[in-house]
Amino acid sequence: MAGKFLASAIACCALAIAFAPAAAMADKPSYGCGPGFDLGSQTFESYLTLPRTQAAINDGLATAQDILDGLAVIDKNGDGSVCVKLNHGFEVSSRPFAAYLYEVSDDNAAVR
Repeated sequence: MAGKFLASAIACCALAIAFAPAAAMADKPSYGCGPGFDLGSQTFESYLTLPRTQAAINDGLATAQDILDGLAVIDKNGDGSVCVKLNHGFEVSSRPFAAYLYEVSDDNAAVR
């Protein structure tokens, strides 16, 4: 249950980020990760090795498959990579699952 919640939380954070600037950028194509994504583009496999992701898996809150399923929802272009950053709000939050989360968005890379 917690794994499904964590995967849903990852997807919700990414969807909120993905849709907020869509209207402003409708006429400007974007490729790669936007400013502030300090962890850059991560493949699904490398995302699984990030410390907060590993902690969620090790603490039994999610399985690797739960996380991969959540990332697949975010990865609209299907290239197997997403942009990742450690959101300051997650660092200072007292919410129970914040210590396990990253902000994630599709990398908008053109699929070749």
